[in-house]
Amino acid sequence: MVTVYSKTPEVVTDNVVDNVVDSVVDNVVDNRLNKILELIIENNQISAVQIAKLLNVTSRTVQREIEKLKKLNKLKRAGSEKGGHWEIISES
Repeated sequence: MVTVYSKTPEVVTDNVVDNVVDSVVDNVVDNRLNKILELIIENNQISAVQIAKLLNVTSRTVQREIEKLKKLNKLKRAGSEKGGHWEIISES
């Protein structure tokens, strides 16, 4: 008798690896978002470049993460890019 599997073991293994990698990446991003918020709470005039240096990532990465925080309605910019400051949007 021949047993037929709907998925080969390689496909199952690939799916498990993909899920683990996705989970790790999501966790890293969530941690980075929280660290960015913490740094902004400490200094609401901190720049993306300063945040990038503190987190050891590129300033472009920080800009993308800030855009995510804005879309999640957790952060907004008040004033100009150079003279303004960050405001944390509190959850009510």
